[in-house]
Amino acid sequence: MNERNAELQSIRDAVNLYVEGLHTGNIAMLRKAFHPKAMMYGASDGNITIVEIEGLYSFVASNKPLSETGEPHQCFISSIQYAGNAASVEMIEESAHGNDYTNYFQLLKIDGQWVIVSKSYNASASKP
Repeated sequence: MNERNAELQSIRDAVNLYVEGLHTGNIAMLRKAFHPKAMMYGASDGNITIVEIEGLYSFVASNKPLSETGEPHQCFISSIQYAGNAASVEMIEESAHGNDYTNYFQLLKIDGQWVIVSKSYNASASKP
């Protein structure tokens, strides 16, 4: 695998830790995906959310794992851009606790590992 493709795969792997951790309710896996000082910004029904990443962990811990809700939860990476040690990923997430999301992740490569330093999203009610 050439260097560019290897970096793209490493970026995907970091985002997939988020996906799998969210789907299974695995907080330890989510912590591996995010930098400890990561932030989350969101828009949903005209409301704006700005929280430290611990807010995501609390939400996941207080809700049933998506793998147990019966919702057809799916995630699709639609775009990856990177230069050097900075990356941006757009991901579409369907059927997560009644909402569909467009997620934007900002990642940095720190000590050889890609980690999410910021997540921003727009949420809308899932369509049947």
